[in-house]
Amino acid sequence: MKKDKQIQMKYIKPKSVNKILMRFRDKIGELLSRKNDRGFWHDFNKYYAERNTPFINKSNLQQDKNYVMEQDLEKVAIELIQIALFGRILQTDDEDNIINMPENSLPYFMKQTIGKYEKDLYDINSQAVFMNIYEKNTAKKKNKNLNMIRKVVSHNRRKVK
Repeated sequence: MKKDKQIQMKYIKPKSVNKILMRFRDKIGELLSRKNDRGFWHDFNKYYAERNTPFINKSNLQQDKNYVMEQDLEKVAIELIQIALFGRILQTDDEDNIINMPENSLPYFMKQTIGKYEKDLYDINSQAVFMNIYEKNTAKKKNKNLNMIRKVVSHNRRKVK
């Protein structure tokens, strides 16, 4: 009788949720600084499915595991940004047309007027605009909570690295 090969199982150690959330925050900030709203107007899930191969996903090499984790973080970060910008995760058909937007709806970057003035918003980064508005409003109110949040974030940033 042949001895059955014993399969050595490796257990995946869980990661700290707080550290993962901090990495999401950093990834979202990085993506928002590099792209405008138009840069997120595509089906990233289709691109992600084409890019990741089963060979890399099943690999036990540490560099492949790190690569897959970074790609997954980027994918989820882009999905969160799409939900914030467009109210949904975008999906396309075979001809790369967005298929899941409500009827008679366009994203904000396609708007051509603000009130009675014509304004091309094609290159707008609405999240940066929202942050500027938020900063101005909180500066006027002298919001102490915002300063407290900044202290906590900077303290955690030093701990994570």
